[in-house]
Amino acid sequence: MHTNQVYSEPVTENNKSHKWWHRRWVKITGISVIVLIVVAVILALVLIFVVFAPKKSETIITVTTSSSSAPVTLTTTSPQTTAMTTTQQLEWSVTGNMNTARLLHTASILPNGKVLITGGTSNAYNFLNSAELYDPSTGIWASTGSVTNARDSHTASVLSNGNVLVTGGADDSGVLNSAELYDSPRGTWTTTGNMNNARGDHTASALSNGKILVTGGVGSSGIGLNSAELYDPITNTWTTTSNMNNARQYHTASVLSNGKVLVTGGLFITSYLNNAELYDPSTGTWTTTGNMTNARGGHTASVLSNGIVLVAGGYSNSGFLNSAELYDPSAGTWTTTTNMTNARGIHTVSVLSNGKVLVTGGRNYNALDSTELYDPSTGTWTTTSNMTNAREYHAASVLSNGKVLVTGGAGKTANLNSAELY
Repeated sequence: MHTNQVYSEPVTENNKSHKWWHRRWVKITGISVIVLIVVAVILALVLIFVVFAPKKSETIITVTTSSSSAPVTLTTTSPQTTAMTTTQQLEWSVTGNMNTARLLHTASILPNGKVLITGGTSNAYNFLNSAELYDPSTGIWASTGSVTNARDSHTASVLSNGNVLVTGGADDSGVLNSAELYDSPRGTWTTTGNMNNARGDHTASALSNGKILVTGGVGSSGIGLNSAELYDPITNTWTTTSNMNNARQYHTASVLSNGKVLVTGGLFITSYLNNAELYDPSTGTWTTTGNMTNARGGHTASVLSNGIVLVAGGYSNSGFLNSAELYDPSAGTWTTTTNMTNARGIHTVSVLSNGKVLVTGGRNYNALDSTELYDPSTGTWTTTSNMTNAREYHAASVLSNGKVLVTGGAGKTANLNSAELY
């Protein structure tokens, strides 16, 4: 036995107390990696199914069913790739029907806010002497006193005392020189002095001195007139004033902010005119001013809030026009502006309380139901929703509540007694 022998046991890696994957830092690292993977998967699922998922958009539609009913708001949802909110106002609504279908009539806003509809025709040979009143507060029509003479293609002017002067036009006997007055409070008509010339398709303008200026139109000979005359409500008499430089019918007349009257375009026999002239009430004389870019008749003219005059549409020897142009009274010149979307003539025009100009209906080889707005601030036209009925030879009136009342006219298949509000 060797007493000095030292016993030694072989040392190997397996004799360590723990293997390497059993160490604490390894376990912590592994758990952390697993947690990060789980969080990443959850985040990916959230992005896929929540953030980038198709969302439902709300479309809010405000529908006004009548002039007296409150707007009804409907909310609908539909899948879209992005969220979007749209508000759409249905601009046109039907209102009560007139008692009689009519076209080539007049519409006048009375001091009490009601609208007086006068005369017109229900067909080619049925001239009307009936008149009716529209009440914006109820949307109801009521008959009122009949005019003495049935007539269409006449004018109606609201006088400073609230009475309405109706002049000229035509009936089955021909062109008329008669005139009559509607007494608003009583609802009755009385004849007044006759014009010096029989005329239809003429214009009538209320001057700042209270007199009414009548210009042009077609005479009893069937040829356009260059004559003009003045009605004095105080004496109920007519006096001639100086003649226009050009005979014309289907023209326009606009009272400018300086009190002068601008007459534009029109038709003489078979030629459409591009010239324009000014009437000065202080001198009773006419002077020529700048010519329009386009010859036109059956067009409209609107005095904008800035005093500029917008002329739009009409027709010429080349057909219906979509062009529009602006007259600057301070310079006496015309400049073109953007074209309407639709070429049209025999349409109506209304200057709205917001300064924009609403054009409705008219004709382009067929009656139109389309309408559009001119924005003077941008010089551009935008289409708006269509009227319920296509119509031409109709009337449009801006009511005291800001709405526009469109009445009657000729539709695509029949003459209309319907009315609608914008």
